[in-house]
Amino acid sequence: MKKLACALFLNFWPLLAIGQNNETVKEVVTVKRVITNDGQNITISEEQSTQQIKGTVVVFGDSVVNQSSQEKSIQFNDTIIAQEQHIKDSLNQAKVAELKAARAAELEASIQAQKKKAEAQKKALKEAYKKQIEDLKAKRKALMKKPDNR
Repeated sequence: MKKLACALFLNFWPLLAIGQNNETVKEVVTVKRVITNDGQNITISEEQSTQQIKGTVVVFGDSVVNQSSQEKSIQFNDTIIAQEQHIKDSLNQAKVAELKAARAAELEASIQAQKKKAEAQKKALKEAYKKQIEDLKAKRKALMKKPDNR
């Protein structure tokens, strides 16, 4: 029995050394998180994208002189929605509405302050104009006055 096994091994040994295979697997996993805010509803979804490249290098020939190699590669792409959450965000919406109301009130107060300032400037300009007119009338009256020395 040993002799038969050794004979078979020696007969098929050259056939075992004919080709060599070297397999490589490269896998790239990308997780993308998408947040969608639609009013009070917030949707958070995670997409898992897998790119897998399987490569095989096959070497033919049994001696160093007549070896040749061939490379084969197969690429797989797969996308999975890993997780999806729906959240009602009424508290955040209330804060946003409160903030908008505060900003609107601040803007209105600023507009009123600017109007008051403009009104005060306008009143000051009118008074300065009236004073200038009165001064001009007084100068004119002084110039129009006839001298008393005859």
